[in-house]
Amino acid sequence: MLTDDNDKDRAIIVALDPAAPGSAGLELLRDIAIERDRRLLGLFIEDAEMLAHAQSRLATEIVLSGAARPLDFAKLESQLNAQSSAIRQIFEREARRLGLPHAFRTLRGRLVNELAVAAADADMLVIELARLTAGAQSIWVSQLEQICRAELPNVLYAREGWTTGSTVLAIVDEPADVETSGRAAASLARAGNISLTLLLGEQSQMHESEIEAVLRRHSRGTVIKTRRLPTPSLSARALAYLAQTGSARALVAPARVTRSDASLVRELLRLTRCSVMIASPSAKK
Repeated sequence: MLTDDNDKDRAIIVALDPAAPGSAGLELLRDIAIERDRRLLGLFIEDAEMLAHAQSRLATEIVLSGAARPLDFAKLESQLNAQSSAIRQIFEREARRLGLPHAFRTLRGRLVNELAVAAADADMLVIELARLTAGAQSIWVSQLEQICRAELPNVLYAREGWTTGSTVLAIVDEPADVETSGRAAASLARAGNISLTLLLGEQSQMHESEIEAVLRRHSRGTVIKTRRLPTPSLSARALAYLAQTGSARALVAPARVTRSDASLVRELLRLTRCSVMIASPSAKK
């Protein structure tokens, strides 16, 4: 296992979630980690706001009898420690099984703030949505708006569809998108040895051949296709339809879009089964 000194050096950070304890996402990320020569850092963040509320004199819990009683803070601390330990064991076991260099860290604080600090020097941030416990919601999906506004590297919402799709879709509607969503999507396609499909709005002034030439410098051998679409076709519902009919493994959108409209990410996660990546202009190349 890696030492703490190397935790953030060329790391892919996996934001671990009690609602998805199986760490199935590591299997999905294996090709990316190997292709990029990256180590994994499993990150479990204890919610300081929840703990602060638990310490309030007004905090109560409902017992089996239906009666309310003051919340036992010491018991909650013990449960968090046990949860962190269990998640760490699963993460480390799966990383070892896959032969991936790895480390693990537990932090405590405001969820998105701690996530942004931890991911500042990371290559990619992965939020696992694969195999959620029945009836559970990811803590990170509940923080979606804050995540979209935060300064983060590329964020990949990883799902089971990562193992089944045959192409990566990328929104490349402005020149700057070539270096954000275009390159991020090309990297995913290269890692999975699948094709890349670029989605341009019909009003875009960019030429397909120029875009493809730039991306082929980074992904030689990757089949690159381009589709021009009416601007309304860049809506969440239209993109979800393209992802479904095109057998997309992942859909990549530039952060410039999602920072102004976090609902796009939420809708894509609701309407599709593929992974979704938000490509950041500050991501390491």
